[in-house]
Amino acid sequence: MATAKDSTSARLVALRSLLEVATRAVALQPAAEQIIGACAQPGDTPVQVARQGSRIASDYCRLHGWAMDLIGNADRASLEFRVTQLLHYHSEMVDTCLKLAFPKFRSPRLEQRRLALRGLGEPARTLRDAQAALALWISDLERTDGAVPPPR
Repeated sequence: MATAKDSTSARLVALRSLLEVATRAVALQPAAEQIIGACAQPGDTPVQVARQGSRIASDYCRLHGWAMDLIGNADRASLEFRVTQLLHYHSEMVDTCLKLAFPKFRSPRLEQRRLALRGLGEPARTLRDAQAALALWISDLERTDGAVPPPR
């Protein structure tokens, strides 16, 4: 029969893993910002931007999948779920920028949207904040042996 201690230990393992996923995602942010900036430049976007950007979008997509596996059926208002939303946003943002920079058909409206790209925006900072909150939560759980409720 599982004890509360076992449950807390399993929770800590999952949270540590989620923190590692968030840390990797934050580490990708400068490269993602660079790709978004390159996509927003006037004129033709270099092909290497597509290759590098595709890798970054795929990395974010993979991190999102791992995070979804880790959080199980976490509450939609939880920090864990918010991290997954932010990872999905990062993946979609890079992918959208690449689609605007390398469209199947060019149009003035798509070009206007492409030139207006400004980076990952507020969700980038929010992901960094979530990473820090996860680290604090884990530290509190380790220090109090699981007696701290999850942050909201």
